[in-house]
Amino acid sequence: MSLSEIADNKWEVQAAKPPVQNVPAVAQMLLIASFTAIFAWILFGSLQGMFGAKRDGLAESYGKMTHDASPKK
Repeated sequence: MSLSEIADNKWEVQAAKPPVQNVPAVAQMLLIASFTAIFAWILFGSLQGMFGAKRDGLAESYGKMTHDASPKK
Protein backbone atom coordinates (compact mmCIF):
# COMPACT_ATOMS: atom_id res chain seq x y z
CA MET A 1 0.00 0.00 0.00
CA SER A 2 1.46 3.34 -0.98
CA LEU A 3 1.61 6.49 1.07
CA SER A 4 -0.98 8.17 -1.14
CA GLU A 5 -3.46 5.32 -0.56
CA ILE A 6 -2.92 5.52 3.18
CA ALA A 7 -3.40 9.27 3.10
CA ASP A 8 -6.52 8.96 0.94
CA ASN A 9 -8.19 6.34 3.20
CA LYS A 10 -10.16 4.79 0.31
CA TRP A 11 -9.31 1.31 1.60
CA GLU A 12 -10.79 2.24 4.97
CA VAL A 13 -14.07 3.30 3.38
CA GLN A 14 -14.22 0.06 1.37
CA ALA A 15 -13.44 -2.07 4.43
CA ALA A 16 -16.26 -0.44 6.41
CA LYS A 17 -18.93 -1.40 3.87
CA PRO A 18 -20.67 -4.73 4.52
CA PRO A 19 -20.38 -7.16 1.59
CA VAL A 20 -24.05 -7.41 0.65
CA GLN A 21 -23.62 -7.88 -3.07
CA ASN A 22 -23.23 -11.67 -3.03
CA VAL A 23 -25.30 -14.51 -1.58
CA PRO A 24 -22.65 -16.19 0.63
CA ALA A 25 -21.92 -12.93 2.45
CA VAL A 26 -25.61 -12.34 3.19
CA ALA A 27 -26.00 -15.96 4.29
CA GLN A 28 -23.06 -15.58 6.67
CA MET A 29 -24.58 -12.44 8.19
CA LEU A 30 -27.93 -14.23 8.63
CA LEU A 31 -26.17 -17.20 10.24
CA ILE A 32 -24.37 -14.98 12.72
CA ALA A 33 -27.61 -13.11 13.46
CA SER A 34 -29.44 -16.40 14.10
CA PHE A 35 -26.69 -17.61 16.46
CA THR A 36 -26.92 -14.30 18.29
CA ALA A 37 -30.71 -14.63 18.58
CA ILE A 38 -30.44 -18.19 19.91
CA PHE A 39 -27.82 -17.12 22.45
CA ALA A 40 -30.00 -14.19 23.58
CA TRP A 41 -33.01 -16.52 23.89
CA ILE A 42 -31.05 -18.97 26.06
CA LEU A 43 -29.65 -16.13 28.18
CA PHE A 44 -33.11 -14.61 28.63
CA GLY A 45 -34.58 -17.98 29.60
CA SER A 46 -31.88 -18.67 32.16
CA LEU A 47 -32.24 -15.21 33.70
CA GLN A 48 -36.00 -15.67 33.81
CA GLY A 49 -35.52 -19.02 35.52
CA MET A 50 -33.11 -17.59 38.10
CA PHE A 51 -34.92 -14.37 38.92
CA GLY A 52 -38.48 -14.96 37.70
CA ALA A 53 -41.55 -15.97 39.64
CA LYS A 54 -41.28 -19.22 41.56
CA ARG A 55 -43.61 -21.96 40.41
CA ASP A 56 -44.50 -25.23 42.06
CA GLY A 57 -42.10 -27.53 40.33
CA LEU A 58 -40.90 -31.01 41.14
CA ALA A 59 -38.33 -29.78 43.67
CA GLU A 60 -40.94 -27.85 45.66
CA SER A 61 -43.43 -30.72 45.53
CA TYR A 62 -40.96 -33.33 46.82
CA GLY A 63 -41.76 -32.69 50.48
CA LYS A 64 -45.52 -33.05 49.84
CA MET A 65 -45.22 -36.53 48.38
CA THR A 66 -47.02 -39.28 50.26
CA HIS A 67 -47.67 -42.94 49.72
CA ASP A 68 -51.34 -42.29 48.99
CA ALA A 69 -50.78 -42.66 45.27
CA SER A 70 -49.05 -46.00 45.56
CA PRO A 71 -51.02 -49.08 44.46
CA LYS A 72 -52.95 -50.97 47.13
CA LYS A 73 -51.68 -54.45 47.97
